[in-house]
Amino acid sequence: MKYHRSDRRIVRSLLAAALLSSSGLVAVPAAAQTAAPAVPPPPAGGYYMADGTRTADYNAALESWRTDAQFSVDYTKRYLGLEYAYVLGLTGAGQTIGINDSGVLPNHPLFQGAGKLTGLRTVVPAAYGNDGIVNPRRPWEIHGTHVAGTAAGARIAGERMFGNAFGANIVSVTANFAAGDFLWWKDQILDGTTVSTPRDNIIDAANTGIVRIVNNSWGSGTSLPYTATLAQAKAAFAQNLNGFYDPVLANDVLVVFSAGNGGGVHASIDAVTPLNDMRLRSNWLSVANYRANGTAAPSTSFCGQTATWCVAGPGSSVISGVNLYTVNTAAIRAKYTPAMFAGIYSATTVAALNNAATNAWINVLVGYLTRKDAAEAAGVEFDEARERTFAAQQAVAISLAYGSRFVGGDPNGYTSTLANILTANVGLLTRGFSESVLVQADALITAELRNFISYGGPGYGALTGTSMAAPNVSGFAALLMEWFPEYNTGLISDILVSSSLDLDAAGVDLKSGWGAPQMGVALAGPTALRETRTVDVATGTVDLWTNDIQDARDRYSPEVLAGFPDDIGGLTKRGGGELILAGDNSYSGATRVEQGTLTVNGSLIRSALTAAGGGTIGGTGRLSSLAVASGGTVSPGAAGAIGTLNVSGAAVFTSGGQYLVDVGPNGASDRLVAGRAELGGTLTLRQAAGTLPRFGDAYTVLTTTDGGVTGTFANATSISAILFPELRYGANSVGVRVAARPYASVVAATPVQTAYASLLDNNRAAYSSLAGIYSGLDLASVDTIRGTLESLAPRAETTRRAIGTVALDNMARFYRERLASLRTDSFAGGSVAMIGKPLEFAANEIAMPGRASQVSDSPSTMMAEGVLPETVSAYLAGGYIDGSAAPMLGAMPAGGRDRFDGFYIVGGLEGQLGGNGVLGFGLSYSDIDGDRVMNQQARGELIQGTLYGKIGATVGASLDAQFSAGVYQSNVRRSGTFVGNAYDFYGRDDAFTLSTEVGASYNLGSEAFTFGPRAAIRASRIEFGKVAEQGGGGPALTIDGEKFDSFQLRGGVQARGNASGFRPFASAYVVHDLEDRPGVFRAGFLGGTPARAFFPTSSQDQTWGEVGGGIAFGSERFEFSIAADTTIERDDVRNQSYRAGVTVRF
Repeated sequence: MKYHRSDRRIVRSLLAAALLSSSGLVAVPAAAQTAAPAVPPPPAGGYYMADGTRTADYNAALESWRTDAQFSVDYTKRYLGLEYAYVLGLTGAGQTIGINDSGVLPNHPLFQGAGKLTGLRTVVPAAYGNDGIVNPRRPWEIHGTHVAGTAAGARIAGERMFGNAFGANIVSVTANFAAGDFLWWKDQILDGTTVSTPRDNIIDAANTGIVRIVNNSWGSGTSLPYTATLAQAKAAFAQNLNGFYDPVLANDVLVVFSAGNGGGVHASIDAVTPLNDMRLRSNWLSVANYRANGTAAPSTSFCGQTATWCVAGPGSSVISGVNLYTVNTAAIRAKYTPAMFAGIYSATTVAALNNAATNAWINVLVGYLTRKDAAEAAGVEFDEARERTFAAQQAVAISLAYGSRFVGGDPNGYTSTLANILTANVGLLTRGFSESVLVQADALITAELRNFISYGGPGYGALTGTSMAAPNVSGFAALLMEWFPEYNTGLISDILVSSSLDLDAAGVDLKSGWGAPQMGVALAGPTALRETRTVDVATGTVDLWTNDIQDARDRYSPEVLAGFPDDIGGLTKRGGGELILAGDNSYSGATRVEQGTLTVNGSLIRSALTAAGGGTIGGTGRLSSLAVASGGTVSPGAAGAIGTLNVSGAAVFTSGGQYLVDVGPNGASDRLVAGRAELGGTLTLRQAAGTLPRFGDAYTVLTTTDGGVTGTFANATSISAILFPELRYGANSVGVRVAARPYASVVAATPVQTAYASLLDNNRAAYSSLAGIYSGLDLASVDTIRGTLESLAPRAETTRRAIGTVALDNMARFYRERLASLRTDSFAGGSVAMIGKPLEFAANEIAMPGRASQVSDSPSTMMAEGVLPETVSAYLAGGYIDGSAAPMLGAMPAGGRDRFDGFYIVGGLEGQLGGNGVLGFGLSYSDIDGDRVMNQQARGELIQGTLYGKIGATVGASLDAQFSAGVYQSNVRRSGTFVGNAYDFYGRDDAFTLSTEVGASYNLGSEAFTFGPRAAIRASRIEFGKVAEQGGGGPALTIDGEKFDSFQLRGGVQARGNASGFRPFASAYVVHDLEDRPGVFRAGFLGGTPARAFFPTSSQDQTWGEVGGGIAFGSERFEFSIAADTTIERDDVRNQSYRAGVTVRF
């Protein structure tokens, strides 16, 4: 948007007379007189010292900055308390400040470094300043360089100073001011050539997308008293903006304006812009100039009706970067003498000086018109060209003489006023005259200033004015934006202005507005809010506001309050992070939490607080009222910690809201204490840090003091798959007891899970004894519970039973074959037979425990004759056992068969009874180890004595019998993890065993070969005792004892041969077990109730086959034999034995 010429303000950068020579620093900054802010936590690595080192000493770090030469070059940084930002490492990094000014000196050291300075190209004629550089027709211009250096000049060792936000970048936008430039008036006013105005520059800077702050210092242009009413100010500064500054709002840019140097008048130029569009107020700052002692500089304009967005910045004798130059005022005065311009040189005030210069110029123009009229009246030729040249010479002379009156000389002189008079009176002077005079004056003053000005290059100088105060505040704002990177400009502005130290009349007044901004206060959040502000806190970030926050209007003086009575604050919390309010807050607008967490550890005594969808309210403070909307959550205290949140009024939970309660040990829990409570929504318990809710725990989670409790929570969120809160309502309270649902309701229908679920559900009464089991498992998920219980399957118990069965069956088979081999009619007495290598097996077992025994056993016989009576013989035997058993039924994951192997040793005596009978007695030891399967293992040892005998002939009928009794010593071990805890259980049992078999056979054939059937009945029993698992870390079991019986019918054939030393032998049986065992065992929890559950073992075969055979070959004194036997079609227990041996007879 472009403005009509009549709307334009005449812009001057001339600083008020004598201000360059104003006094230096005075005492201590007013900022230092406030109470010290609370010590913030140090950044990682410690607080930042001015010399770049780090320290844990906060006060030492502050002092290092205050005594730093660059920091203390003038009073500005101490006045604003910037040391409080610097010790935290804040530099303005990541921020970009737009300097909308007269251009900068790009080769100044303050602007060096990659990305430090960028120039913005604007729409201006080629001869103008652009790309952030000074107008080439005004090379003496230092204003922009000084302003840019103050706001964000780099911190470089050896330089004299650094900018307030020395880590920020700068975008320089050249404002081609009318001051000092005659041609601007020709191009812009007479010709209408497009020259981007300073206002256009604000929009261009905002639209870059990187500029967050635009600093502006355009001078003064009003005589309106600062005490003017709001209506008077609006009338005086009325403009039709038509949304011109909308890009400022769209890009969330902060526009900072100097109030002007009107010497006590109202702030002017565009500092007052929000009076025409109040939407801009949150994005606008007006800055007055105050000195080190907290008093107003004589030259400053005051805030007036900009007070609610106005502060008092430091702007007197501010040292910053400049392009050094010297104006030879003596030479100017020598050429343009007091005799020529007596009024200019005799003036003693700026007003008198302005009047004198204006009158001198008007006299020149009146003289021109008079002479021109006289020539026309006389009919003589009028030398127009000479007159125009003379007028141009006089314009230059007046401007230079005027500028020479200021300390140090002002090259801008009085050009703006002189040119304005020319262009405003074109109708009287003619366009040709005004245009010619402007062009010639520009050429002449350029030539003259080359003679009167000498340049010294980049350096430093002291300037005074609101132009110096504004960039100090812009740098301050950049530091705040770095500290609060997610905050919008409106909130940053509220924090900045409300941090201020009150300077003049009490409260926000018409002179200094809010007062002097204080960084130490601002870093702790706002102290007042002008409207409801959105607070964004990024996920994973915690922002702490310790200040007491009030409505802005409560800080206003009566004069300001009259114009802005509705400035009340409120907060809308967004972003996934946490905002902590630790102060006693009295703002009266609504507070709404839409995302993340708002923790109130102080108070909200006037604001209605609402947790909306996605928002959480916590803390231990005091609230006036509380509403929990659908999707909102209230959780007193901090997350994972116990706390009480107090509400003086009503706490209302609507449908869809949640009350999240942290619970700890010994009944400790979060609590909401309210005047009255209206309940709805959902209650959820959450474990506090380091604690676990347990079955039976009870808590009081809500109490009321006045109006009681109405309604109920619609839902109570389960703590886990098992635990859930059971709510109990009283007239003035809500209690919670942790209850448990059955494990049977969550496990899968597998035998193991079902058994454990039964034990868990029936042992709740013994919770205190079994807390180690329940405390972790009760909190687990369904999948974890199922997986954990399945992994606890006592698989080794099945293997233990199988090993016992194999050990008994193997010894029965040994004696069965021993009986079959006895020849009652040719008994070999007086000998000792060694069958196999029993000593070798025993030696292997002793020497190498855990190693599988070698398969080198032998039933063939080595005899020592004549060592016993002729009617008695003795033997030693040994063998190797190998087999497998069906695994535990239904256990998951389903593994393969349970493997086992071992050995046995047998010794016995046999004696002849009459002519056709033999009676024997043997002692045996069997040792069988199961393989380790899924971290479980079983082992069994059978020690047994057996009485056996046989009667009958070798060919023909015979009867045999055996009776065994012994003890089966078994061990089981299982280990693993239970809900994160390692367990290792082991158990032992000594079971009494019985086994008996009675058989009848009829052999056909001769001495060379016999063959015939055999039938038998066999009964056995293992009386398993109670096994109490030892160890810890999980649910140890007590396994009940039981009688493991078998009653078998056996039928088959057996054959033996003997021809020329070649002796084959074989047998085959069909076995049917009449005993139908249940296939389960009973177990309970060790230390629990008597409750028992049934765990499966393996399947049971009722009918199977057994075959065996071997061959022996040798002479009378030497014999070699091999043999083997196995089960057929038996799945519950498969076993084989292998024997090989040598027999030597003596």
